[in-house]
Amino acid sequence: MTAKNDKNGLRAGDNSIVIGGSVQGSNIVVGNNNKVSNQSINIAPLFDEIYKKLDAKQDIKSEDKNDVRAELQEIQTALEEPTPDETFLARRFRNLKRMAPEIAEIAFETLKNPVGGVTEVVKRILKKAAEETAAGVK
Repeated sequence: MTAKNDKNGLRAGDNSIVIGGSVQGSNIVVGNNNKVSNQSINIAPLFDEIYKKLDAKQDIKSEDKNDVRAELQEIQTALEEPTPDETFLARRFRNLKRMAPEIAEIAFETLKNPVGGVTEVVKRILKKAAEETAAGVK
């Protein structure tokens, strides 16, 4: 089959997909005949970076670093779920912010950049944390 023209002058050949407009926030789905899978983001390298920054902090005591690391591991595990529990994550981030505010900020900045659902969850948690801070909730 030859390429077809649509009314906007776009051309697409056999097995082609034409996307118009913004695809920001969309899921990328890869298919192979009857098999379709949702591409997920590997967040482990992001947490590796956060752990390195935690280890480099000299102003956090060793036992406190262990507690912060445990919180980060719980956050990582929750974010790897298909549908992360926002309430659970918000509690973990609040705990993290109490123990090591600078590491919490590093985690927020590191995690909000990837593409996909994780970004949206983190944005909502950041918004809620900002609202709670403004309201004086600890």
